[in-house]
Amino acid sequence: MLSIAFVPSAALVLVALFIGGFLVQQAIRDRDDAENGAVTMAGTSRGIATLQRERAVALQAPGSRSATYLAYADRIDTSLSSLREIARSAPDAEVGYQQTIAVELLTAVEGMDRSDALAVAGIDDEGRHEFAAAVGAYRSRLDAVAGKMTESNRQAYRNLVASVDWSRFGAVETALSAATPPPVGQDAWRVAAGVVGRSLGDLAARQIEYSAQIAIDGGRRVLGGALAAATAIALLAGVVMAIAMQLARRLPIPIIRCPSRVEVTPPDLSHLVSDYAEKSTLLAHTSRRTGRADLSR
Repeated sequence: MLSIAFVPSAALVLVALFIGGFLVQQAIRDRDDAENGAVTMAGTSRGIATLQRERAVALQAPGSRSATYLAYADRIDTSLSSLREIARSAPDAEVGYQQTIAVELLTAVEGMDRSDALAVAGIDDEGRHEFAAAVGAYRSRLDAVAGKMTESNRQAYRNLVASVDWSRFGAVETALSAATPPPVGQDAWRVAAGVVGRSLGDLAARQIEYSAQIAIDGGRRVLGGALAAATAIALLAGVVMAIAMQLARRLPIPIIRCPSRVEVTPPDLSHLVSDYAEKSTLLAHTSRRTGRADLSR
């Protein structure tokens, strides 16, 4: 009976351990994917900032500015595309949403830096249309993503838009797009451009950090839940097995013994011997009296 109870109980424990192990393994994979994605996004954003600084320097050097501009633009666009792919493949919907916002904000920052690099390099009649399109694109993207940022980032963005540096920088962009003289001098324009660029870059960096923290916290939370579930399943299976074994010990079990040999009691023939002796005596007595035996008895 104990063997009968032990086999299914042990099978239940093995199944529970298998399910728990699978849950933990999947959770570890999700956690690692989330953390790796967060690290990749942070590293790629720093790489984009480095490329932007290199582009600003390269555009000041003599040579084909158009080719230099396009080469850096292609490299940065490739990096942004890889970040979008990370956001699309995020293990959690909230993580993917926050990473998408970070990528869109970083794309807007790149649009601002790209248009500013064109302005510093010098805008001719042929490049004026491209400059105006770049300015309009990054401003529209900023307006679209501003309401989706964290509350602290939204407040920082509102403060930036209300600042004097933002107004001066925007005024120069408008003048360059319209081929009119800038309202401020070169030095004031470059100071304002530096403030705006750093402020937008800080916004993008904080948004990326926020999305990374959500990804890491979510991965650890999933792993903790999987460990708890695996432990609960294993404990439940162990309790069921213990109960089944205990019940098996308490059940009355009839014992049937098979005898090793069969003892046959010989029949009692004493009465037959007695009858035979009595009849023999009678027969002898009768024979002496009559000369023959009375066989009627």
